[in-house]
Amino acid sequence: SFRLKLSQPLLVQLEVMGAALSFCGNFTTALVLVGSDVLVFLVQKTSHCLVDVVDCICGSGKNTVRKKIPWHEQRYANLPIYSNDKPEGSDLGDLDVPKTMAQSKFPIAPEALVKRAKEVLASEFGTLTGTDKSPLAEDFQFVAPIVGPLSKKEFTQAFGSFKLREAVPDLADNSWFQVDPLEPNRVWFFSRATGTHTGPLGPVPPTGKKIELPPQAQSMLFNEKGECYTLTVGYCMDKRIGNSEGVGGVFGIVKAVGKALPFPEGQRLYTPSLRYEAFERAAKAAESLGFGPNAR
Repeated sequence: SFRLKLSQPLLVQLEVMGAALSFCGNFTTALVLVGSDVLVFLVQKTSHCLVDVVDCICGSGKNTVRKKIPWHEQRYANLPIYSNDKPEGSDLGDLDVPKTMAQSKFPIAPEALVKRAKEVLASEFGTLTGTDKSPLAEDFQFVAPIVGPLSKKEFTQAFGSFKLREAVPDLADNSWFQVDPLEPNRVWFFSRATGTHTGPLGPVPPTGKKIELPPQAQSMLFNEKGECYTLTVGYCMDKRIGNSEGVGGVFGIVKAVGKALPFPEGQRLYTPSLRYEAFERAAKAAESLGFGPNAR
């Protein structure tokens, strides 16, 4: 009602002043963020150069963040065959899964491959006491969003040390499984893991806290012998779900119990960079001047 009592020219002036203030604020903060980003970049670049010199002299740094070993290339592939059951004029690309899978040259049938994936999980990747033979291939690689590729030895030693079943006895993956129709030796399994932290998790004592991880896309790739040669885990599908702020895998578990690892990748799925925030502020400033799809 107050707005209706104001004259039209005064309303226009107020809107212009608001736009001007918004522009000034967003433009100034964009400059601050860009300046900070330049400083961080220079420090980071200098640090990387020094690290590279040390690695060159000492032969260190193999399979670290900037010097990853190559991961396996795709070994099997089916050509996509599309379904005719789609809206008229649609370019949806909806696969005809049975016909696409019928091309497969991989010797293990989809049902048997899903069963094999469940067996690998049940054996805790061969680390469970009493497991006769490791289900992992000798060229196995573990590939998570941040960690990896890890070799078979590196992965089994690290995974076995966590003792997840002792730390979270009621841990439930809540998984469902599907063979990839375009890569017939890959089993995708999606999970929404839950549990309660009632036992020691490495150095972390029991907290009694509930663990609710976000939906995660995970997969196993198998060779012709039924051995898993690649495991991918921890790829969050919706960061809004759960209590780990989108962090998956073991990183997500320790985050959910309140003991997040002390680096940005262990804190939340996405920590915006200074440069991105500067770009966002610059876009807001442009919108205040009438540019962009969301301009006033």
